[in-house]
Amino acid sequence: MNNKTEFLLMRHATPDYSIIDKRHYRGFGNDLAPITQSGVEETRKASKNPILNNVDIILSSPYTRTLQTASILAKELNLELKVEIDLMEWIPDKTFMYDDYSMVVEWRKHYDENNGKCVYKDDNFEEKNEIISRVNSVLEKYTNYSKVLVVTHGMVITALTDVQKPEHTQIVKYTLND
Repeated sequence: MNNKTEFLLMRHATPDYSIIDKRHYRGFGNDLAPITQSGVEETRKASKNPILNNVDIILSSPYTRTLQTASILAKELNLELKVEIDLMEWIPDKTFMYDDYSMVVEWRKHYDENNGKCVYKDDNFEEKNEIISRVNSVLEKYTNYSKVLVVTHGMVITALTDVQKPEHTQIVKYTLND
């Protein structure tokens, strides 16, 4: 493994959930939300950040908001884009059976209060250590690159770096540990 690989984690641009709400999508349906027009502009502006100089490749979560953000970056930076399913957002219910977003809010509260651990009988969310393991297993495949941009989600960034509530298109450096 190349310990010199620099990973840059970027939270996707501002999403627009209005179409999702209008269509009453639930569960994974929320993951179809695109970014706003201002999110498009946020992304174009972010592509000019000097920290992105010499990025070799862009990795993206498969969710619409991350893919759209990553595709704009790939175009602006003239880089290859790879989609990695395991860069997805935190899984609030491993049964994937919820359809009431208020439950996600409750599970997130439990997650935050217990440092990413399931402690209640009904908790069935992805724990922090599981997020870290899932994402690190993806990043390990890219240690042959010098600099990798990873477009992902706020909870993923928080789990990996402890940066609380990263802003949309915020970039956070991450070192993959052995």
